[in-house]
Amino acid sequence: MLLAALAAVTIWQLNGHARARAVRGRQAGAFRAPAGPAKAPPVSGVAPVAAAPASAPRGRPVNVSIDVAHPAAAVPSDFLGLSFEAAALPRLAAPASGGSVVRLLDSLGHDGTLRFGGVSVDSAIAWSEGGRLPGWASGRISARDLSGLARVARLSGWKVLLSVNLGHYDPQAAAREVAAARALLGGKLAGVEIGNEPDRYVLKRLRTPPWNFATYRRERDAYVGAIARAAPGVAIVGPDASSGIPVLPWVRASAALRPALLTDHYYPLSSCGSTPVVSELLSPVVREDESSMLGKLRAIGRSHAIPVQIDETNNISCKGEPGVSDSFAAALWAADYTARAMAAGVRGLGFHDLLDRPGAYSPLVSSNGRLHANPEWYALLLTAGLQGARPLQSTVRGAAELSAWAFLAPGGALRLLLVNFEPGGAGALRVQLHLARRYAGGTILRLTGPSPDATSRVKLGGREVAPSGSWSARLPLAGVYHRAGALSLAVPSSSAALVTLVPAHSATR
Repeated sequence: MLLAALAAVTIWQLNGHARARAVRGRQAGAFRAPAGPAKAPPVSGVAPVAAAPASAPRGRPVNVSIDVAHPAAAVPSDFLGLSFEAAALPRLAAPASGGSVVRLLDSLGHDGTLRFGGVSVDSAIAWSEGGRLPGWASGRISARDLSGLARVARLSGWKVLLSVNLGHYDPQAAAREVAAARALLGGKLAGVEIGNEPDRYVLKRLRTPPWNFATYRRERDAYVGAIARAAPGVAIVGPDASSGIPVLPWVRASAALRPALLTDHYYPLSSCGSTPVVSELLSPVVREDESSMLGKLRAIGRSHAIPVQIDETNNISCKGEPGVSDSFAAALWAADYTARAMAAGVRGLGFHDLLDRPGAYSPLVSSNGRLHANPEWYALLLTAGLQGARPLQSTVRGAAELSAWAFLAPGGALRLLLVNFEPGGAGALRVQLHLARRYAGGTILRLTGPSPDATSRVKLGGREVAPSGSWSARLPLAGVYHRAGALSLAVPSSSAALVTLVPAHSATR
């Protein structure tokens, strides 16, 4: 019965607090492994019927129609990932920061991928087995670092995608690094990438002309052979090409090499030679470019039967744009972009993070020896519960500035992500939902901020991420207005909402 369902509305909320206590206990126990396998959380920590009474919404009318009858293939349960510079690996793997890393990953769920690569893997970081560093290197990764990373992986449940240095050619050193990683990480080593953005090596002065895909392939093949001898069975992924549609020939050509994953980078804007602004990031042109890029990647993957993963992505390349990349606008952008990529059918996204640059596109930032959440992190929390669900077709009529992404969750609940890109002060949209299937009502989890250019006071479900890294929504959540079988809600300007609707039969059992 509905009353029984309502009695259970705080179960996940209590479980969230229990998980937080468990993480703190694991910290105190020097990273002791959990007793049993972790379970993936429901939608962003919110039970679907934890709703306050809803009053009739106000605002400019908009209609959203959803085709519930034809769901696409399920979004992978580990769709969301984080990408870091190789130079950040020792710090994130250190016991001093490992606890906070695990706590933050725990809030996104117990399945994901940590990728370590970026510019530093080719230009600054050497695999170290003791002794002096090469003259070109400013940092190292050692077996001790990989051991710490293995602890983080075991406790969080997340896997690791490791890049090795191709910029300074040394197949044998790479093979020894991969062998050590496999020995320490075991099944948590998801795969290995050979180099970072090899299509740009001439520009980065890591190679001289002629350098093209054919010369890259010869060097890559030498690495693959050395790795296969030192660590048989480790998955090779690639080509890890740079951002943008013009370099897709590298991704397409790499399909002939049969990697376990085709990997590419994508940033819709760049601060190299330009100064992007908030309105540009939130413009429909950016969303159109994203859809074009995602469609091309999906077509390549399908034509070669190889999954495509955007393993490094964010809003503005060249280290971002302060006041834009780290603003609430970035959270609105990331929420829409994540759902757009899920619906497009790519294998996953790895949001790149520059820990020491608060004004960059980093979801997480390090300050005073601790990690804290930038606005973009809230978008990852909001969309984490869409993993495992099946995308549905949705149509918006009456508001070009509204994005609507629908998903059918296991068990029959419908999850609808709404992002209102209209500038602040423009008033709310009154969204009327049109569905062939009956739903008994549901909840609204809101992503809010003071303004699109705000860099603080962002909230999800009425609460900020705690300094410890934990988050839980303030219950009860707002309810969807339900009258005479019609469902509607208000979506204020410059905000996002995750709506969870309960099938009518579930509420009356």
